Amino acid sequence: MIIVYNKDLTNFKEISHALSIQMEEHYNAIGKAIITLPIDDYNISAIENGGIIYDTVRDMSFVIRNHKYDTDRVTITVNAYTCNRLLNKRAIIQKNTISNIESGVRSVISNNLRGLPNVELGELNGFTDTTETMLYGGQVLDEIIPILETVKIGNKMRWDPDRRVNIFELYKGRDLTEGIHSVTFSEEYKTAKNLVIANDDSVFKNVMYVPGTLRDDAETEIFVEVGTATGDERFEKWINRSFRQDTEETESQFRERLKQFGLEEIARLVSRHTFSVSIDTKEYGTTYKLGDVVSCVSQRFGVELKSRITSVKYTLDISGEKINLILGEPILTALGEVKLIG
Repeated sequence: MIIVYNKDLTNFKEISHALSIQMEEHYNAIGKAIITLPIDDYNISAIENGGIIYDTVRDMSFVIRNHKYDTDRVTITVNAYTCNRLLNKRAIIQKNTISNIESGVRSVISNNLRGLPNVELGELNGFTDTTETMLYGGQVLDEIIPILETVKIGNKMRWDPDRRVNIFELYKGRDLTEGIHSVTFSEEYKTAKNLVIANDDSVFKNVMYVPGTLRDDAETEIFVEVGTATGDERFEKWINRSFRQDTEETESQFRERLKQFGLEEIARLVSRHTFSVSIDTKEYGTTYKLGDVVSCVSQRFGVELKSRITSVKYTLDISGEKINLILGEPILTALGEVKLIG
C-alpha cells in the first residue's frame, strides 16, 4: 500500500490506483521514485511538494520534490527522493574531526540539524570502524557518504508511521553466503532471472595524489601519494582540490587527513562488477534485503563472487510488478549518479 502524507504530516491519503510506480533505493546513496497517477480531485489534493510517500509493504519512504500535471494525458507525474536526501538541506558549518566513523558521522548530523523538522538519529550500533578525517563545508549527506563507503556502512532514513518522524540509521547487511540461510543467484540454478552482468572500469583509479598547503611561513605546497599499485596495473589520479592545514593540526595529522581523503576516493572509483537480476517480489524483505551479502555465480561467463545487494528497483505498470536487484558496485553515470542496469 502506498500512503502519501501532506507536508506538515497532519494528514495522509492512500494511493490505490497508480498508473505506474518506479521506486529505487540504494545501500549508500540517494534513491528516487516516479509515480504516475490519473488526474482527479482526490489525487490532486493528495500530492504536495515536501510530502512523504511511504510504501508500507517494502518499507520505502520518499520526499516529494516536484509534480507535474499533464492535461493531454490526464496524468500527474510525481518525482521524489529517498528521505536521506533531507540531510542535504543542511550544510556542515563547523569543523568536525572524525575518528570512530559511526559516532563521528552521528555527531556531524546532530551538530548541523539546526531545527530540521521530523528528523531523528536512530540507536547507536557500536560499529568500531575508524578513520582520521575532518569534515567542514559541503552538504551533510554528500560529505558523509564517501566516509561510510570506505567501510561499507549503509545509510537509510527510516519512516516511523506511528510517530511520523524520519529516523536516520546506519547499518551493515547480513552475510548470507554460507549456512542454512545462504542465498545464491545463479543462471544455472534458475535463481537469476533476466540476468545482466556488467563490468565497468571507466572510472577506476587505484593511486591518488592529494595536494595540500602547510600553514607555515612559506605556505609550502605538498602532496600525499595514496596507493601502492605498480606498472600497467597502476591507474593514477591527481585530486583537483586544494586542502589547507588547519591551525589545530600538526603536520602529521594534516598528512593523515590527506591520506584518508585519498582512501575515500579509491573506495569510490572502483572497478565495478555487477549482477542485475529480477526476483520474486515475495522474497525481497524476507529472504534477503538491501545491504545483505549474497553469492553470485555464472558458470557460462566464468563469474563467481560474493556481492552486496547495493540497489533495489521496484516497478509496477500495466504489465505487472517486478523487483530488480543490483549486486555489487553500482554502475555510475558520467555525473557520478547511480544507474540501475536491467
